[in-house]
Formats: sequence, structure tokens, C-alpha cells
Amino acid sequence: MGLVLFMLFAFGLLWAQDLYTEYIKAQVREIPLQKALVVGKGEKQLITFINPDCGHCRKEWQALKPHLDKVKVYIFLLPFKNFPESEAKSRYIACSKDKLRALEEVLSGKFDGRPPQTRDCPLLQEHIKIAEKLNVQGTPYNIILGSYKVIEGYSPKLLEELGIK
Repeated sequence: MGLVLFMLFAFGLLWAQDLYTEYIKAQVREIPLQKALVVGKGEKQLITFINPDCGHCRKEWQALKPHLDKVKVYIFLLPFKNFPESEAKSRYIACSKDKLRALEEVLSGKFDGRPPQTRDCPLLQEHIKIAEKLNVQGTPYNIILGSYKVIEGYSPKLLEELGIK
């Protein structure tokens, strides 16, 4: 009897996991990847929502940066609400001609305490709407394409999950 219950429990977990994966796949189909900031040229793919003032996002960026030959990262910016510095930095990145340079400048702390002067950026507003539609509540929020695994928050195992370390 115990083995039967265990097998039913295990089947239920697998079924729930399959449902969750299907849910994530459906969410990904709703994400307009052409609106993302795309960095890297690798075969592995990652969707990430980041905040320029998030320490964990900065740490994740430092971990990903050396592997951009192995991974393509679709970045969506999500500034902290009611934090003008965070929003200004996000606008700077989103509307810069050289987005990778701007991303690196901001995530390295160049503008901490003195955010760049920027105008409104429609792309940033689109990123915020995408995050709201997906109910992204915190950063970094990662979806590994292929496995459709979600990693919320910084994880040193991200590279391992991506299969690049």
C-alpha cells in the first residue's frame, strides 16, 4: 500500500511540474522578445527582468558577462517604484544608442548617487507593462528558455542551470 501511495504522490508531482512548465511556456509566448535588450550570441537563451539598483541583479550580471559567447540574454528593465534614481538609470539604458555600454555603466555603479538626466522612454514603459502582465514582483527574475525553468532572485547555480558552467 505504501508503494502505491508513493507512486501516486510521485505521479502527482510530475503532473504538477508538467503543468507549471506549460504555464511558463504560455507566459513566454506572451513576451515580445523583440522589445528586450539583447546581449550575447550564445546558443543558450535566458530572459531576465532586472533593476539597475538591485545588488543581486548586478551580481548576476557580473556572473553572466564572461559567458556572453555561450548565452543570449533578453533583458527587460524593471525600475523600483517610487525610486527616481532607479527609473532614470533604466531610461538611460533603454534609450541609449549603445545599450550594452549603458547597461555596463549603470550596473558597474557609475551613476550611483548621481543618475543620468534622461527624457521619457517609451521602451521602458513597455518593459514595465510586460513585467506587470507576467506579475514579476522582484528582480532578478529569470526564465531559462528550453527548460522553461524559473529562477527568482540571484542564484549562483544560474550558470549551471543554463548549462554553461
